Amino acid sequence: MFLALCCAAAMTMPTDLRLAPLFQDSMVLQRETRAPVWGEAEPGARVRIRGSWSESVVETVADGRGAWLARIETPKAGGPFTLEVNAGTKVVLQDVLVGEVWLCSGQSNMEWKLRPGELGGIMNASEEIAKASFPRIRHFDVGNRPALRPERSCNGRWSVCSPETAGEFSAVAYFFARELNVELDVPIGMVNATWSGTRIEAWLDDATARRFPDLAQDVLHLDALRAASKPVALDAQVASVLFNGMVEPLAPFALRGFLWYQGESNRDNFATYSRLQPAMVDNLRARFEGPEIQPFLFVQIAPFAYEGDVGQTGAIRDVQRRCLAQPHTGMAVTMDIGDPADIHPANKQEVGRRLALWALCKTYGREKLVFSGPLYREHTLEGAQVRVRFDSIGEGLIEGGDHITGFEIAGDDRKFVRAQARIDGDSVIVWAQAVPKPVAVRYGFGAAMQPILFNKSWLPAAAFRTDDWPIP
Repeated sequence: MFLALCCAAAMTMPTDLRLAPLFQDSMVLQRETRAPVWGEAEPGARVRIRGSWSESVVETVADGRGAWLARIETPKAGGPFTLEVNAGTKVVLQDVLVGEVWLCSGQSNMEWKLRPGELGGIMNASEEIAKASFPRIRHFDVGNRPALRPERSCNGRWSVCSPETAGEFSAVAYFFARELNVELDVPIGMVNATWSGTRIEAWLDDATARRFPDLAQDVLHLDALRAASKPVALDAQVASVLFNGMVEPLAPFALRGFLWYQGESNRDNFATYSRLQPAMVDNLRARFEGPEIQPFLFVQIAPFAYEGDVGQTGAIRDVQRRCLAQPHTGMAVTMDIGDPADIHPANKQEVGRRLALWALCKTYGREKLVFSGPLYREHTLEGAQVRVRFDSIGEGLIEGGDHITGFEIAGDDRKFVRAQARIDGDSVIVWAQAVPKPVAVRYGFGAAMQPILFNKSWLPAAAFRTDDWPIP
């Protein structure tokens, strides 16, 4: 059980002027957009906001509760700038950069830090930290806190990337940011709202959670706690509590997009996950402002020998693949870089790079990049064989060893057996002597399976299944 006390976080600002949590020294604002700036002041106070990149002053008035919000036009990437907010008392934020801002969330594989130790430790950690001199990469780490209701504040601060600070960064977020910073030559801000071992339900907002009958018990439990009106200990796995405490305080900050690495803790309800993730994405896009198109890039979970697995891992990988049907989404595949003995594979460098390939190609216009490994498109039955066709094959399919592994086929009896496979142009032919009349194919379905089908850019094929048969 993850338990935390539900309490309010204090802001260290003048008592009559408070800015929302992300507005601090060394922050990054999303470039070339109307970026919301908000906070609290005395009710009725006139609030003036100006960025040093412009002579324009934006004004608004605090409402009866003291809340205020205004939007400022941000320039092309650059900085450092200052951001001045004046409501009688003046706050001037220093070292403000303007570039690309991404929110990253999920469970431990996204939370995993560069430095060794609890919730951290990556491949070549000492070397990576020593060379992490990227002052235009900034990282905001949101403090872990569940909440009964949507909060307006959270704990966290911006850190400038250096060998002294990078060890505490989300490794996936850092390597993603490093790729973008080098390729785009613009500042990158990464907002890290993660909690180890948590389920997707906790990251839904309350309204979304209420749409799912499976979450009715959580909803009723939280309603009862709210009605009691007294301090309580909250389980961080309950629907909506992490959105309330760790995501809502950040909205409606202007973002380019979202990164998501989660799913390990939802293997038991993979069928519902197929609706939970798209619903979460819709809500995030509605809550955060920024460019009209906000990509949502996620990671298909890696190989690991889960105890008692009878197909749940393969099933949720396939659900994740199917979530690519939602517009402006992308998926990094990790079938070749997992560790069957470690649920936290050390090669976070490649995870970040593969997410960045999706962003560079689909968001930033690098259209010639091969951004994904092979993705199942369709299959046809050809007698005793099955032909599987793929999208995203780049310059062609290749096998990473002496022969292709990871395929299974079944007939009408629904009993899957290990299959042989060979590449035939843009297809893979799959067969097994024990199944003379195959009707379904699976690939990478075993929990710890590490199959070796790639495209010529050495990006691995995503796990998939063609059947929808129940998992035991």
